[in-house]
Amino acid sequence: MTDRSWYCIRTESKRQPAYDIAVERSILEPRGIRLEAVDMDDPNAFDRAAPLVDAVLHSRGLLDSAKIARLTRCRIIAHYGTGVDRVDVAAATARGIWVTNGPLYAVDEVSSHAIGLMLAVTRKIVAADRAVRNGQWHIKPIVPVRRIAGLTLGLLGFGNIARATGRKGRALGLDVIAYDPYVGGAVFNSEHVRSVDFKTCVSEADILSIHLPLTAETRQIVSREAIATMKPGAVVVNTSRGGVVDEPALVDALREGRLAGAGLDVFAEEPLRTDHPLLSLPHVTVSGHIGFYSEESTRQGQRDAAQQVVEALEGRPPAFLVNRQVLERPAR
Repeated sequence: MTDRSWYCIRTESKRQPAYDIAVERSILEPRGIRLEAVDMDDPNAFDRAAPLVDAVLHSRGLLDSAKIARLTRCRIIAHYGTGVDRVDVAAATARGIWVTNGPLYAVDEVSSHAIGLMLAVTRKIVAADRAVRNGQWHIKPIVPVRRIAGLTLGLLGFGNIARATGRKGRALGLDVIAYDPYVGGAVFNSEHVRSVDFKTCVSEADILSIHLPLTAETRQIVSREAIATMKPGAVVVNTSRGGVVDEPALVDALREGRLAGAGLDVFAEEPLRTDHPLLSLPHVTVSGHIGFYSEESTRQGQRDAAQQVVEALEGRPPAFLVNRQVLERPAR
């Protein structure tokens, strides 16, 4: 045990299942970093801890500018997932606080979940399950079904998860195209994926799989106008963030039969209301933002986030730094 002493909190929610933080403790405590869980559903719990905190492991709740302003000695906010839309990164950057994410976390899980939703929707597996349970032993409830091999899979975003989804899609015989203006041509070439612009990706895809972070640039990027350009009978799959899709426009396209179906793990507002119109559509398959989950991914996410804290508190730039501009000013 080192003779140094730092204080780190992990944001939790009593309304959600709590993860055992023994993994994080096994990494942090030998480095002199005391770890405690803070319930973000308690309106005062975070505020009490914030002025004392050297690091935050961010799992639950919103870290807005007001909360970040209270982190007067904090060096790092280490977010467990890939998307950091629940952290005001600009506010953290202004205070010289490093923000990290987990780009290697749950890559296999989310890409497999995306493929699972594609298969469930295109093969109409849920409808077939319901038919059999209702005593219908024939293909009539699922007609028509298209052959998957030879269809075009369009990927919006081409980060680690999208690339893994593309590799799995190619194994199924899909022709893969992708849109991502921030990824160089060499990456597309190495993945044997054709780089296209946004309009082409949306309009040529038989299956559109969304892998975008939620930012000001991407919010509702899959707009009513974009959905109107999609192929008749196309399918939408979203395992990234619900806010990138204009949900009412998607509902209208599905109701009118212009789209064949949707597989959705994420929604604009979560938890999804039980009376949400998406749930009344038989050709929509949903899950409750679970694409990230496996026992293995949970442990990896815990290890990766804790390691980012160690690197920051020991004065090294973390490997998964989101706001690299903070390197231009000395860490506190």
